[in-house]
Amino acid sequence: MSSVAEISQVEGCAFSTEELQRFHKYYKYPWTSVSMDTATVSQRIEYFAANVDPAIDVQRLRDWLRTMDAGEPPQANTIYDRFDAYDFAHAPGFNSLLAEVYNTEGASKHELDTRMELAKATYYSEHVEPLNYDEYRAHRDAAAPKPVCPYQHLWDSGTSSSGDGSASDRALDNVWVVDLADYLEQPPSDSGEELLTLAAVGRIHDAIRQAAYSEQYYAIAIVNRNCDSTESEQMRPFLPPLETLPAERQRREVLGALLRLQIELRQLNQAKPVVIFANGPVDASAVGVVLSTADVVTTDKFSVSLAPTHASVQAFPLAALYDWCARLEKPGMAEYIACHPDLVLRSSEWATLGLGQGFIAHRHLGSSIGRILLAASCPPPSTRNALRKAYMAESVYPGPSKISVWNPEIEMYFAPLALGHKSLDDVVQSLRELDSPWANRYLAHFGGSLDDVETRVVRLRVAALRAARTLEYSQ
Repeated sequence: MSSVAEISQVEGCAFSTEELQRFHKYYKYPWTSVSMDTATVSQRIEYFAANVDPAIDVQRLRDWLRTMDAGEPPQANTIYDRFDAYDFAHAPGFNSLLAEVYNTEGASKHELDTRMELAKATYYSEHVEPLNYDEYRAHRDAAAPKPVCPYQHLWDSGTSSSGDGSASDRALDNVWVVDLADYLEQPPSDSGEELLTLAAVGRIHDAIRQAAYSEQYYAIAIVNRNCDSTESEQMRPFLPPLETLPAERQRREVLGALLRLQIELRQLNQAKPVVIFANGPVDASAVGVVLSTADVVTTDKFSVSLAPTHASVQAFPLAALYDWCARLEKPGMAEYIACHPDLVLRSSEWATLGLGQGFIAHRHLGSSIGRILLAASCPPPSTRNALRKAYMAESVYPGPSKISVWNPEIEMYFAPLALGHKSLDDVVQSLRELDSPWANRYLAHFGGSLDDVETRVVRLRVAALRAARTLEYSQ
């Protein structure tokens, strides 16, 4: 083989003329023309070798690219900046490292963040360019701004320097994000009410079904970007009321479509995790959607009103009653909720009932979702466990529950009702004998005659709850 003249590009690193010609062709390649102007170095090299110059020595090209930075003054495009900007969500094979990241019980958020960063550094060093993790950490620690207050890190840990990280802004390869805002019927004006119409339920069902049987997606996340704003005076609902149509046949059709969606979610959740980030009010008529999955993360904007006076409750008094029976373990709790005159369930009550697995402050949810969904890249069967550890690491205490203080009354009056030891008329009589402000509030709502709408709603609910306990899910 004939020798080729060597041209010294940088002292200590020599490349042949032929190599330099190939490398400069890569360097001057019009990446914008192939929509790769924002691609990573690794992605560009892969494209160039596959489509432009298959004979190029990829490793030598990487060596030459590293010499381009040698001897130059520090600038924005350093190896540390390239590492921070690298798109790990689309990195081939990176998800195989995540099982080890989350494979520890009781790890704190700081421990999980450190393991994730180390996994990224390991992958980057092996597949993109050599990176010394200890030197990277020292560089970042030295460059980090010093907090004004010595305790500032306690509340700054939830912020992100890379944007809001909202799920709707990130295209993660292994998680299918369903944004309800894309499918709900928008009101004709700002003062109009959003509705969960028959068409909207169908569109949401179709969107979820797209990922249900795809091996590409390890998990599904349900969000609503309409609830993201913290500045609006009017709180947008996460799930609005079901559409109330004049004919009973039409109402049954809407409720049937919602039930089919709930069944799809329940069956899907057995195969892969479905995580709902409920950051706004959920109407009582649509609450079955939230009850159809075991992984629900709420915020301080979340609420569910089940009061008999609620308009949608009177239109759909039986919504999700089977789910209340199946999900609430404490006897009488479902009856207590169904009979309560003005109960509003918020995140603290949702957690107490065992229905909410995580709570994140509304202002931090955007940055937290991005970090949580990165865990969905962890392949099955570890995906669900990785996601739960990720959102628990982001979660905080939602506050005390208003339900817990009434446990003695629930056990005394509503547990016998749920167990069939007493009828609703027996409970009404016991509350009349009690003659307390608490008891009188209940009597005012379901102690009257059947001519009263609220009394009919409560009695119908109690009868339906009792019937639901005798049914299997398939029925």
